[in-house]
Amino acid sequence: MKSKDIRKYNTYKYFCKKILYIYTYLVTALLVVMTKDKFNDIAFNQDDSCFSVATDEGFKIFNTFPLQNKLIQQFDEYQDKARGIGKTRMLNRSNYIALVGGGNDPRYPLNRLIIWDDLVGKESIKLNFMSNVKDVYLSRCLIIVKLESKISIYSFGKIPIKLMDDIDIPVGSSINYVNYTGQSGSGSNSNGLICFESNKYRGQIHVMNLNKLNTTNGKQDHILPTMIIKAHKSDIQLIKLNHQGTMVATCSKKGTLIRIMNVQNGTLINEFRRGIEKAEIYDMEFSPRGSKLAVISNKQTLHIFEIFNERKNSDINKRINANNDIQTENVYNKNLQNLNSLIPKRWGIQYLDSVWSMCSIHLKNPINNSHNNKATSGSTAMNNGYDTQFAKDRCKIGWCRSTPIRTQDSDDSDSNEDSLVLVWKNSGIWEKYVILEKNISLNSTNKDNDVKYFSVGESLGQPSVNNIRNEVPTHKKRWEIVREAWREL
Repeated sequence: MKSKDIRKYNTYKYFCKKILYIYTYLVTALLVVMTKDKFNDIAFNQDDSCFSVATDEGFKIFNTFPLQNKLIQQFDEYQDKARGIGKTRMLNRSNYIALVGGGNDPRYPLNRLIIWDDLVGKESIKLNFMSNVKDVYLSRCLIIVKLESKISIYSFGKIPIKLMDDIDIPVGSSINYVNYTGQSGSGSNSNGLICFESNKYRGQIHVMNLNKLNTTNGKQDHILPTMIIKAHKSDIQLIKLNHQGTMVATCSKKGTLIRIMNVQNGTLINEFRRGIEKAEIYDMEFSPRGSKLAVISNKQTLHIFEIFNERKNSDINKRINANNDIQTENVYNKNLQNLNSLIPKRWGIQYLDSVWSMCSIHLKNPINNSHNNKATSGSTAMNNGYDTQFAKDRCKIGWCRSTPIRTQDSDDSDSNEDSLVLVWKNSGIWEKYVILEKNISLNSTNKDNDVKYFSVGESLGQPSVNNIRNEVPTHKKRWEIVREAWREL
């Protein structure tokens, strides 16, 4: 080969490498943009009536239901100061919002907590720590800060005072706080409960009553006593207190069992089985009255567990069915019990006796589903790639609170326990789900029989006198959860 041809070949090779480098750079940048989270963090307020989202430009606040944007705070970029917010926490529906820096360009150091006063539009409180701030809980009296391996408790005021020595916790462990009587403002003197994992014994949790904390005389010399509960045999993944501060739900790293215990004496109230395979449960939330628990795992399956078995119509049904053999039990659970009686106990198979969820649904991206309705067979790879991306997305659960309609013959205890909202971090999607009852007829043999749906409140409400005399229930309860609405934020 001549020297002139060699030079041409080298030049061609050089330009090919450059083009390949530029192409790789553009594809990488596009993937970064596509996989970038729309929100840095999502958090509901104390009663789930609002939720806040942290972005690289500031933060936003939305009304949970009906969905409405209440506040948009975008920080100006001046004096080379960034705008990124990593975490936001609301104090009920007040003007105080806790902020922690984060995102691509954090506005504040990760070890600094800011209390933002939206009424005057500026920072009102600053707290610096020796390690990064992992989580924040607010009440009208307290500021509770979770660090990497400690919990710090301060009084809420213009000059916060540290009230007690830091509490040691395992690195990366879960904690939860609830101010059970101060949510509506009526119990502003209450300090609530805090629950955290033991630093010495795996699977144990501590429940500390902060009402015994003195918030007026400064720092205490000792840490408050706690109730110790043996929740699991392995490390705990998540801890969640109900709104009333009477129950605590825990799950282990394995993610197959969820246990609910009494915070007063540590007794086991109920044990639920999410599934058999290992999964990471990344969010749990009690319903407003504590009758149900919503659980979601990295398998993107939402489970609804019924904590208390409502039997409001039991006496009525006994009177109606005194001479009628109508099946009212769950056939599935009955078959499991019969099968379990045939299995030797030494096998140790316990999941047949487990209490499963009342309903569940495998979540899918609504944007992807709408695209699939119009897509052709050539777009399968793209859709599969989008599903893989959605599988890595994470959401927060919040229950909808509606005003109950009270009548003389009805009970409103479950009137606002049948709908919940999911807000997704990566895709920025708001979804509303509703729990419905399927009315499956036991007398009809027609497979194409129409299926009627009832809300939880309608299903559990007491029938009228005319219904008691003239109507006989001919259906067994089957629950399902369906998506009622969704919107991209």
